[in-house]
Amino acid sequence: MMDITELYYDPYSLALFMVSREMGGRRTMEFLENVYTEEKAFLYPDYARDKKAFFSDTLYWMEYLIDKETLDAEFPVVEKDFKAAGKTFVRESMMSDYPDIDLFFMFMRLRILYVDKQDYERMKLRTLLRNYGYKKRSPAIVKHINECLIFYHIQPYLRNYEQCQIEHVDLDDMITFRV
Repeated sequence: MMDITELYYDPYSLALFMVSREMGGRRTMEFLENVYTEEKAFLYPDYARDKKAFFSDTLYWMEYLIDKETLDAEFPVVEKDFKAAGKTFVRESMMSDYPDIDLFFMFMRLRILYVDKQDYERMKLRTLLRNYGYKKRSPAIVKHINECLIFYHIQPYLRNYEQCQIEHVDLDDMITFRV
């Protein structure tokens, strides 16, 4: 079983999401407020208890992703400030062996709930696997996908709202994912 903390929303992953969606200032703040109030169970525990840190760290990472070169020059100072505050932002220590798939399902949940007008996403299993460098299902990747689906409360369906399990669908079946 994986360490569940690998799947929590953290400021860096949320910043990646917001930058990828090109959210403006007002939309960013509305999104963060919604995530903080409605998705608290999915927030990294330190941030679920500290709204100010959640907002400031997420906005910092968003700015960092937008203007990386300028902020890289300040990296030693920022790192020192984090250490002085008793925090660390070595993201790699919190990431799983499948970070792209973790983010895929996290982003899927956020898109369905807060961004897209549709309440579902559809794709073939083959497409999902191919996007992350896999051609076939291995027991390890299927297990990890299922853990992500369970954690993010995402249910896969085939046609006619027929619930399905990733390990039993055909690679070319169209899967509908709903929160």
